[in-house]
Amino acid sequence: MVGPELNADVSSALDGLFAPFNRGDVPGLVVGIAQHGKLLYRRGFGLASLEHAVANTPATRMRIASISKHFTALLTLLLVEDGKLDLDTPIRSYIPELTGSSGVPTVRQLLLHRGGSRCFIDIGLLCRGLAVPPVGTGLATQVRQTGRNFAPGDTMLYNNGGYHLISIAIERVGGASFEAQLKQRLLDPLEMRDTESIPSDYSITPGIATMHTPAPGGGWRRGLFPSEENRGEGAIVSTIDDMLRWMEHLRTQDRFGSPATWAALTQLVPFPDGSVGGYALGLVVEPYRGVRVVHHSGGVIGASSQMLTAPDHGLDIVIMANGAPACSPVKLAEQALDLILADHLGDCAPTIAAAGYTDLLGDWWSPDTGMIYGLVDDEGALKLSMCGLAQGVPLRKAADGRVILPAVGMGEVELGLDDAAGSQELTIRFGGQSARYRKVARDTADVEAFVEAAAGQYYSADADCTAVIARDGKRIVLRCGDAYGQAESELICLGETLACLAPSPMGWCAAFSFSKQGGRMTGFQINLPRTRNLTFERKQRG
Repeated sequence: MVGPELNADVSSALDGLFAPFNRGDVPGLVVGIAQHGKLLYRRGFGLASLEHAVANTPATRMRIASISKHFTALLTLLLVEDGKLDLDTPIRSYIPELTGSSGVPTVRQLLLHRGGSRCFIDIGLLCRGLAVPPVGTGLATQVRQTGRNFAPGDTMLYNNGGYHLISIAIERVGGASFEAQLKQRLLDPLEMRDTESIPSDYSITPGIATMHTPAPGGGWRRGLFPSEENRGEGAIVSTIDDMLRWMEHLRTQDRFGSPATWAALTQLVPFPDGSVGGYALGLVVEPYRGVRVVHHSGGVIGASSQMLTAPDHGLDIVIMANGAPACSPVKLAEQALDLILADHLGDCAPTIAAAGYTDLLGDWWSPDTGMIYGLVDDEGALKLSMCGLAQGVPLRKAADGRVILPAVGMGEVELGLDDAAGSQELTIRFGGQSARYRKVARDTADVEAFVEAAAGQYYSADADCTAVIARDGKRIVLRCGDAYGQAESELICLGETLACLAPSPMGWCAAFSFSKQGGRMTGFQINLPRTRNLTFERKQRG
């Protein structure tokens, strides 16, 4: 369905934008666009279920994944209004089991992803892959942590574990389950009847699209998230109609919440150095081509989504996909915005030609952070990647000439490329902090010497996980296991004491920094996208 007030040329261009997904043999997506509360565009594309040959329609329900986070933040703020929660109180006050480092961050810091605690989902994927642990494992993992990503408030690292803890705090102070409070206080007042928080993909949910992931060798598999306790970090299922209703209310704010609550939801808090990122409480607030936008994306196994609103123009866009091939809801939402607000947008910042930085292409490692970033040439554009991944995000030149990676929620990522050209040391700055990175020459790495030194068995108390590194034919394999399952990955040697995970269909990545003594690795530290400094020590023989 297309709204009557949409320009015919724009309507045709939108149809063309989504035409590649208008197929009857693959999973697809649903799109909803409204302006000032009036529907402009509302369509489903592709299949909701390959198994049953059911098409996606505007009424199809899908997971919105991490878009759920600002619902959780808003529910938290309503409990603050009630005097039941305090944003600046340590989370331990509401969850006293958190006697270690995970109990130190405040509620506000966790909502801002500045708590510094590790993410139980990252740790679970590393240790057991897609095996499903019992309910309660998430909290138990957070309780067990003795280490952390960083000191609370120092910087930012997107983290699902913090929102999981907040969900538990909401449940304990609110007198009802997290799901029930979400329904009563947020969904029911807006008559969002097709929206609910569902902790497990293993629950039969009427009207929901199957999530699809490509199967090795062809075909498809079900996308099932390996947890039955998905809560405020990403559990909401909705439709485009309900989400458009919700987005309109983000502007009208007339059903619940005080002015202070709504102001806090989108307030940008400076980092310790005074710089300001774009991540508020579960929402990203930033300019896009000169227009203020508020947005958040989401992704689970087999599904992805984007919610974007341009408040000053009353424009709301929501896109939810259940595995459509080559589909990026984030890019599609921006392209739709480009079409509809073409007369109000400034120029796009140009990408940077990789040809000007050929000497800097490759992997970069920091002894201070343990992270590995990459500079890659992708069809002539210079991109920044993480932990050995071949795919990256385009770098751009800011108006003042700086090389930046914009629009990542934590503020600009700035790279000192011009200085690195002479020194072979690259400065990367984000989240209010800077670190120096050194070039890693993987082509000259002595793989056999690395395997000989690294092979063996290791254990992490924080992960409660045993890891084995071994040669398997031409591959170096990492086999991890905990009480609930096992996972196997391939390691790529980057140097004498450095490695990363080989690319996988799921896109997982990690950087490994080893400690070496007397020709033998004594342990290693893993940095995952949302969990840092996770240490494994070699198990003694005998």
